[in-house]
Amino acid sequence: MTEPTPRTAPRHARPSTVTEWAVARAVALAPGPCRLPHLARLTGRPEPEVADAVAALTDRGLLADTADGLTAGHGLREQVRALPPSLLGHLHRRAADALAGTDPGRAATHLLAAVRATGEADPELVDRLVGDGGVDPAAGADLLLAVLPGADAGTRTRWLLAAGDLLVLAGRGDEATDLLAAELAADRTGAADHGLLLGRLGSWQAACRPSVALHQLDRARRLAGPEHHAWLAATAATVAARAGHPRADALLREAGRAQAARPSARAGVRLALARAARALALGAVPTARDVLATVDPGRPALRAEAAAVRAERIAVRLALGEYAEAANAVRAAHDDLPPSGTPAVLALSCLRMLAVGEFQEAGAQARLALDAPPGPLTDEVRAALLSVVVEVAYRLGRPAAARAVLDGEHPDHPWPDRAPWALLRCAAAADPEPLRHPGLIRSAAADVTGSARPLLLVAQHGPRLVRALLLLGDTHRARAVADRLAAVAGRTPVPLWQGLAGHADALVRRDPSALRAAVRALRATGAGPALADALLDLAHSPRVRLAEARPAVQEAAARYGRLGAVGDQERAERWDRRLTATRRRPAPGPAAHGLAALTAREAGIAELLAAGATKQQVAGRLYLSFHTVDTHLRAIYAKLGIRSRVQLARLWDARPVSAPPDASPSAAPRSSPGAG
Repeated sequence: MTEPTPRTAPRHARPSTVTEWAVARAVALAPGPCRLPHLARLTGRPEPEVADAVAALTDRGLLADTADGLTAGHGLREQVRALPPSLLGHLHRRAADALAGTDPGRAATHLLAAVRATGEADPELVDRLVGDGGVDPAAGADLLLAVLPGADAGTRTRWLLAAGDLLVLAGRGDEATDLLAAELAADRTGAADHGLLLGRLGSWQAACRPSVALHQLDRARRLAGPEHHAWLAATAATVAARAGHPRADALLREAGRAQAARPSARAGVRLALARAARALALGAVPTARDVLATVDPGRPALRAEAAAVRAERIAVRLALGEYAEAANAVRAAHDDLPPSGTPAVLALSCLRMLAVGEFQEAGAQARLALDAPPGPLTDEVRAALLSVVVEVAYRLGRPAAARAVLDGEHPDHPWPDRAPWALLRCAAAADPEPLRHPGLIRSAAADVTGSARPLLLVAQHGPRLVRALLLLGDTHRARAVADRLAAVAGRTPVPLWQGLAGHADALVRRDPSALRAAVRALRATGAGPALADALLDLAHSPRVRLAEARPAVQEAAARYGRLGAVGDQERAERWDRRLTATRRRPAPGPAAHGLAALTAREAGIAELLAAGATKQQVAGRLYLSFHTVDTHLRAIYAKLGIRSRVQLARLWDARPVSAPPDASPSAAPRSSPGAG
């Protein structure tokens, strides 16, 4: 449907009645198309009277009726723009008053135009609009920045803090930091207000420089009044808990006492976040879930904390292995959160895909977010996205690309400022040659023994870190990480953590029975990569018989293949070939036609192909990729000196009856109830 083309109004065309002037000005000043009820509210006149005025103005070409509503013609806009600034400001303020209760977003736009026209605004209306959840954070921040020069001393600090929060929500964190830093440098406030500004600045530093954040929050608590002590102490406790700082418990107690003495809704949310962060650091995931369930992030007054609450709830879902629920929560958060919350949620989405084995999708989304971020990236979010890129590269058999990221992107911060980068250090343990990153791997072990948080978000991180430490010969640190996983399993008794803790403990003790139990537990979860890793470790165990090791490694290879982890699949298949080479094989007879030279995998593929199966069917039956089957087929042809499937079928039909028992498809992994 095409929109009607507005008629050009004659130069002499003007509104002729008071109602027509009121309607014309309302439409010309509106930030977007207007509808009839909207105009009735703006003008304060009955709808029938407004409708008559609209009809007259449209007929004279002053208004245009589009699919979205009424818009002003060019001539009318020019007439309105020529009005004196004082009158323009009055009209915009009147529109803001009329719309504040029904359309706060448009009301804020009108009030901002009024301030720009006259430099004046009603402080009560400003407070009402910037605190309304229906006002876009960027529009609210711009409104506050416009009224700040005319604010009195008592109002200025409150508006500065609100403007900073809205700028952060709008994804303009650097602008917020500069705003508060400039105010602190000017030193024109009292000690209490100085403490509030310093505390808010410190809260924004937490995801990049925890040491700076804690220092600023400590100073803020000494300066600010007792009514703000709970929020400041709870914020400091959150920073300390996420970094695994030993002060976390003391700060939590301090925040709890302050909140009990002077309750505050916003401080209560911060306190809940701090308690949840401490529970996650200890591995008590159900406790964190229960604490966060008491918070309603949808309340407009708490929207500055909403992104953090949503992100922590998604992290809890991941830590419990509730991957489908986490995916739903990510989708809901994307719809509801402002720009500032999008990068953190996106990083958690990538970590979820990593945990379930959606490697290609995770890598593509992480690289996109790093190259064209949807909002400002904190160090913590950047490290999470880089960790996804690194692990995906290792899984896909591209170790050089992963090492380039680790060498070029990892900052050398001392603790606790290295805490936001813990996920990236954990990803270094995925390197098949851990001796390339001994410092990163050992510092990751030190971090996770202080806080379990980096181990909770991606299931395979824990056992893989233990394996890397053992390969480095660092049994002591490997035991410490395994003990941390056991503590998590004790506090979070779900199959995922029973399997992960059992896997890590089995690696340290070299206990195949514990590995078998871990595999059984992991089969009941959606953590596909963690299960495949456990199967491969079971096949590597020197105390596991060949008859058990070969099915385990073949299932691991098949699972890696289905996940697209071609690098892991190739490693598993190499181990399968080594195991095959250790089996006692009958000596080849003089008329064996070269069949005895085939490996067990090649013999199984040859039998299926000789029976008439296509390469695609063989790949599906043996849980291999089409590329792998094609590679094996070329090796079969080379060993047998043939060039066609017809020749292969003839040789296979003429093979000796006493063919090796492992040269049949029965050696291939069978699907099991846990196969996915």
